Amino acid sequence: MPIQFRKLILISAALFLLGGALGWAGPASASRPEHPAALSTRPSPPPTVYPPSQSDTGAQVYWGMCQDCHGDQGQGLAAEWRAAYAPDYQNCWAAGCHGEDAPSNSFTIPEAGAPALAGPGALPRFSTALELEAYIQENMPLFPTGSLTEDQAWELTAYLLSLNAAGNPSLTLSSTNSGAIPVHSQISPPESSLPGALLLSLCLILGAVGCSAGKKYLQTKTGTGNFYLHLHPATIPANQARFGYTLGAGGLAAFFCLVLLITGLLETYYYLPDPGGAAESIQTLATLVPYGDLVRNAHFWSAQLLVLALMVHLGRIILTGAYAPPRRFNYLLGMTLLVMALLLDFTGYLLRWDQGVRWALVVGTNLLKTIPGIGERLYYFVIGGPEPGPTSLIRFYSWHIYGLTTLFAGVTVWHIFRVRRDGGVSAPPAGHRQARKRIPRAELIRKEVLSMLIGGALLLLLSAVFPAPIDKPLAGGSLSGDSGAPWFFLWIQETLKLGDPFLWGVALPLLVVIALGVLPFIFPNAKPEELGRWLPAGNRLGQIIGAALIAILFLLTLLGWLS
Repeated sequence: MPIQFRKLILISAALFLLGGALGWAGPASASRPEHPAALSTRPSPPPTVYPPSQSDTGAQVYWGMCQDCHGDQGQGLAAEWRAAYAPDYQNCWAAGCHGEDAPSNSFTIPEAGAPALAGPGALPRFSTALELEAYIQENMPLFPTGSLTEDQAWELTAYLLSLNAAGNPSLTLSSTNSGAIPVHSQISPPESSLPGALLLSLCLILGAVGCSAGKKYLQTKTGTGNFYLHLHPATIPANQARFGYTLGAGGLAAFFCLVLLITGLLETYYYLPDPGGAAESIQTLATLVPYGDLVRNAHFWSAQLLVLALMVHLGRIILTGAYAPPRRFNYLLGMTLLVMALLLDFTGYLLRWDQGVRWALVVGTNLLKTIPGIGERLYYFVIGGPEPGPTSLIRFYSWHIYGLTTLFAGVTVWHIFRVRRDGGVSAPPAGHRQARKRIPRAELIRKEVLSMLIGGALLLLLSAVFPAPIDKPLAGGSLSGDSGAPWFFLWIQETLKLGDPFLWGVALPLLVVIALGVLPFIFPNAKPEELGRWLPAGNRLGQIIGAALIAILFLLTLLGWLS
């Protein structure tokens, strides 16, 4: 084939392909449908800001998805805004794209038009940013409804607040603070509590250093009429006053109780025990009240650390045989305090009244119904009705603030009195002691104050860095949805997977408490000369059983946390 002919064929083929490509692109471009409400002059997109705030990102979302119906400034689908549409679409309903005969790929605009989102009288049905975000998430845009992501809904909410000069642009809206953010007024959130917490922690640490350095001064200056001084025996065996023996758990537990009392009283000034406002009042405390977040976080973490301190104290008592006579009754008082601390933590957890308490409110309380004979009446007594509702929150609030707190305080005083009456920390009788050195009670108090100062500093740092949990309020009292047990009841959540709720959720926990409670009464106790040291041979069986029970509970809790 001649070269010229082959060139002609190649050129013809190239022209054919080029023409086909142009033909393909041309009709597609010509037939691409316009937006049904095409603007003749579309406003420019908002300027890009870096780093963008939540409101800045919301402005971009609004420009792309909302302004056609609600106006470029949130003025609504008013006549002056529709005048910016292409002529054929200025009457949205007569144009055949948004009226009764709207095609399947469009939607119907209400006859009243899309409402204004900014200006006087805008957004009248919403009082908080949480309500506005929930409506946007569930109902916007009209087509396809609910297609916004949760982040986009929060961004639009922040932008709408900025259009109405409400809220505060420095706040990033979320389910944990939006219940405190009003839709129709500006707010001025307090400064961060972190610097104050760090400063106070430093003061406590310096106080601990001074307490440690001023040993002789404190011993000589402690007054004989001091009430706290007389809670301790005049002298204490030196070996049994060591931190390595006591672990400081009892003193720390008392300290956390004091923190809980003070922070709890402060929280009552803002907490609203009402299903419609409980979660929102907590968000208000944590978001808008100066140092409110620190107070709430300290209350929450003190409650968790109290449970841990009591469990460590229980383990220390078992593994040192310190429950031997005459301390058996006081051991039962300590067990009672641990159970009541768990119930206080449980009722305080329920006072959040948010979506995170569903398990506790449904599964946890329904376990009472499984108790034969008295289950229904006991459930009604605790819940305040046939099922969880508004009266339940008042009932839990009363249990937490008055009932359990009063009992806990009374048993605590009784427990401390018995410690003093039984001779203080367990130690061998005088005739069985190898080391006879004793320290004055002022030295023990110094050690206790030192541990409290260090524990307080760590508590403040923990509270400043890790906020206490809060979730969306229980919408309309709805209890549907998934949630887990609080960490201290995760082991019960795991055992419930094994079968019968009464057997695994009520009988088994009760048996665990009874088993731990009867250790001093049915198993051999440590011999007098063995007291005051770890792992005495006399109560080895009690140590094995107690340690095994605590280890199983720990492993089940860890399993529930990981699952």
